[in-house]
Amino acid sequence: MAKHRFVALWFILCTLLSIFNICTIQIFDGFDKPFFAVTANAILCLVGIIYHMHTAGEKSSKWRIGRIVLNVGLIVNSILVFPMVWLSVFTLSGEYHNALAVEANVSSSEQVWQLAQADDKDVTILQTDDLYIYCADYDQLTYATNERPSRDDQNVLLCVAAAFQSTYQLDFHEDNIVGWHTSQGQLERGKPQDNLGAFTYVDGVARIWDVDDAEAAVREATDKGGFGYQSFIVLKDGERGSFDTHEFRCYRVLTILDGKVCIIDSRTLMHFGEFVQALKDFGVSDAIYCDMGSGWNYSWYRDADGQAKTIIGMWWPFSHNWLYARHNDCSRLSGRLQSFTLYLCHGYKQSHHKDDNDEVFEKLRILHTTTSPRAHPVRSESGLTGQGGQTHPASNSIIANSEQMYE
Repeated sequence: MAKHRFVALWFILCTLLSIFNICTIQIFDGFDKPFFAVTANAILCLVGIIYHMHTAGEKSSKWRIGRIVLNVGLIVNSILVFPMVWLSVFTLSGEYHNALAVEANVSSSEQVWQLAQADDKDVTILQTDDLYIYCADYDQLTYATNERPSRDDQNVLLCVAAAFQSTYQLDFHEDNIVGWHTSQGQLERGKPQDNLGAFTYVDGVARIWDVDDAEAAVREATDKGGFGYQSFIVLKDGERGSFDTHEFRCYRVLTILDGKVCIIDSRTLMHFGEFVQALKDFGVSDAIYCDMGSGWNYSWYRDADGQAKTIIGMWWPFSHNWLYARHNDCSRLSGRLQSFTLYLCHGYKQSHHKDDNDEVFEKLRILHTTTSPRAHPVRSESGLTGQGGQTHPASNSIIANSEQMYE
């Protein structure tokens, strides 16, 4: 009798844990395969309770082999509760951001790039009451499939999951990605899905496309040597898209502010409608959804010390497509170029007068312009300027420091 009581208590414990699994998975991951797995596990745990309470003290030899098989099956099922508890903890922990190096609070999207450009970091993180905004000072964007960008690649500044995936697969297959997409420079059709918009990036120009133009836009981007992929439209021209969900979780979108791509997360768990309203209040006009399912939301950025820092989530072997911002390889020469330029100026100072060196400084300006890491600046009357006509502080500082050596 004591043995049966112990077994019944074991199944009660496993049933309670499985109920925790059901609630966690349903809230954060919806009615997907993991939900049905933990639900089946909970039902079998409940069967174990009823079976052992009903058969307590029975010593009949009838159906003995059947009972042994049933007992073994129920015990194995109860043990499987614990890997599923790990899955629930994994899901739960993936909904909370790690500690982030936030630079400033902002109230409007118009302030984002003003603050980001004033900062000399490769990735600037800003926040509102409800949102995190990630601004990467990239030279180019890349869409990767199959092989995840390495955290050790110093040129990679920010990496997030991009399109949805249809199933849990360890091996990569093109049809596992939802919608049309560019893979290894080729146009591929993933699993068909209605009401998908698109994001494209061609010759440095990023654009979000509404549903009617999405497929054609991805085709055209691929033909022109760029890339594109499809996902749900969250906002287009300030109007909410058709996508909706009732999950209570962290959300993420890709948006374009002042011509450059930004990633925006909800700071806390919230309903999707609240997230959309927060984006509108912030001044976001166009936004496309980034996959933020548990595990799929694994993402990271490079901090001021060059270290890759996880934003949210944990590594997940089923994820197979990512959008990442990067520096061109040549831009990494900028720091060395600054030192080399000052070295040349110092040596030149030893044998020449300042009045004879206007031509030298002009050549140094042109040299640094061609290798600048900040959006290929060009000369203007006020100095070196980047895209949008804004003065390039890194470039001008080199020339200023060089000229000061002659003062």
